[in-house]
Amino acid sequence: MPTPAEAGSYRAVLRLPFALRIFAPALAGRLAYGLLPLATLFTVSQTTGSYAAAGLAVALFGLTSVTLPLKARLADRHPMLLPLLALACAVFLAAAALLPWPVPFVAVAGLAAPPLGPAMRSAWRSLTEGTTLKERAYALDAIAEETLYLLGPLLTGLLIAIAPARWALLLTAFLLAAGTIGMTAATAARGRPAPAGSDARQVFDLGPLRSFRLWRVLAVLVVAGAGISVAFTAMAVAAQQAGHPGAAGPLEAGVGAGSVVGGLLWSRRRHTRPRALHFGGLLGLFGAGLLAAAAAPGLLTLGVVMALAGVAVSPLYVAAYLAADDLTPPEHRTEASTWVNVAANAGSAAGAAAAGLLTDLAGPATAFLAAGTLLAATALAALLSGSRATRNHPSRAALRD
Repeated sequence: MPTPAEAGSYRAVLRLPFALRIFAPALAGRLAYGLLPLATLFTVSQTTGSYAAAGLAVALFGLTSVTLPLKARLADRHPMLLPLLALACAVFLAAAALLPWPVPFVAVAGLAAPPLGPAMRSAWRSLTEGTTLKERAYALDAIAEETLYLLGPLLTGLLIAIAPARWALLLTAFLLAAGTIGMTAATAARGRPAPAGSDARQVFDLGPLRSFRLWRVLAVLVVAGAGISVAFTAMAVAAQQAGHPGAAGPLEAGVGAGSVVGGLLWSRRRHTRPRALHFGGLLGLFGAGLLAAAAAPGLLTLGVVMALAGVAVSPLYVAAYLAADDLTPPEHRTEASTWVNVAANAGSAAGAAAAGLLTDLAGPATAFLAAGTLLAATALAALLSGSRATRNHPSRAALRD
């Protein structure tokens, strides 16, 4: 893995023509995704009186992420589709906030959710063309995204503490629409080359999914996404039961802070072990955190435990993106990274639904315990797989990061 870029290199990235004009509104739009889970969870639970319904709403939004690669392909060929998707998504989120039957509106909003991450990565590739700044731009993008997922729960928790949760969901809708429109307008002002290969056959091509080994990586991300989603849902319920629902924001932000620290630490080392060992160790760390969280006596202890467990989150996604690059040809790597997000979101959807039921029936401790056990079992399987790879192919097992 490349050594961390120096601070000056990030300034060089932002000085690229149109970079800040595109990146700033994109961050506003992507902040909406940081607010969305907690805003949806509390809005639906306050409207319906049911954590199971709230978990189902979050799950349905996550399940619709399976359409993300197709939307990314179409938006790459027809850029004006991006703001249309954002406007539609914002309208349905606003309906979920204001009407008494929010779950179906959240689900439809998920179908329209714009693929802002892939769109921004595509913009970075275009902005850095002919320079040596692409890797630095990706690093800046990743750090900014982790920061947004740290700030999002904090902002949501603050809003929920002083006003009904629907206002947080309305803010989410506004940021998503305004940010996407601003990003698209700046990209259009810069101009862009016509996309290659825009026929329908390529739009619906399987692409990187032809790789069986990529499917194994995606399976790991499904489990990871489920564990992370259970953690967030169970933390929100624990805060609610403790009489401090606004504390859910700082608890989630603690996981985000741990993730940022973990990403910075991970990037300082050159990793030569098999990817499976990376997955096993990182899943094991997060799973251990969930098992410890099940026994946490209060919110402060829970926050500390989950912040420490969060150290594994960012490196886990970095390892997955790198594995996707290793297993797919260059023309499929952007889409392969999108499937990493889809797998994590699918796991998150399942985790949200399961956590909603478990917390309704048995409380958040049971949800932490079940998810921690699942992650520990998956971590053990990954470690055994990595050990076999090292023994059987010692010269090829140590893929460089």
